[in-house]
Amino acid sequence: MPTFSKFIDGQRGSQQMVDLDGFIYSRKKPRDAPLYSAWRCRKNNPPTKCPCHAYLTLTDNSLTLGSKPHNHPAVNAAPLKREVLSTLKRKAAEQPLSVTQNILSEVLADSTPETNQTLPTMESLARVVQRSRARISQA
Repeated sequence: MPTFSKFIDGQRGSQQMVDLDGFIYSRKKPRDAPLYSAWRCRKNNPPTKCPCHAYLTLTDNSLTLGSKPHNHPAVNAAPLKREVLSTLKRKAAEQPLSVTQNILSEVLADSTPETNQTLPTMESLARVVQRSRARISQA
C-alpha cells in the first residue's frame, strides 16, 4: 500500500500530491465527502492514460489506491524538479530586488546534482524568476 509523502505545487499553481513511490496525483473535483479527498494519477493523457486513482483519508493521512494499478513506472525526479521550481518562484516573490543569478545560485546549491540535471536550461530558469516577479508587480 502506498504512503502519502507530501504536497507540491503544480505547473499552474494547482495542488498535487506525491506518494513515497514517486507517483504524482492531481486532485479530483471536491465532493461532499469530508472524510477523504479523491486524487487521480497525473499521467492521464492519451494514449498512455493511467487509470489509477487514490483516496487520501483526511483524519490520518492514509493513502488508499483504487482498484486499477498504475500502467507506467514512477518518475522519481519529477517531484524534486517541481519542488525546485516552486522554490525559485517563492524566492523571487520574497526577494524582488535580488539579482536573478543570485536567486538561481542559492536555490540550485540547495538541490542535488541529479535533480539539477533534470531542470531546464539556466535561461529558462531565469525566465521563471523574472515572470514570478512580473506577476507580483502587477498585483
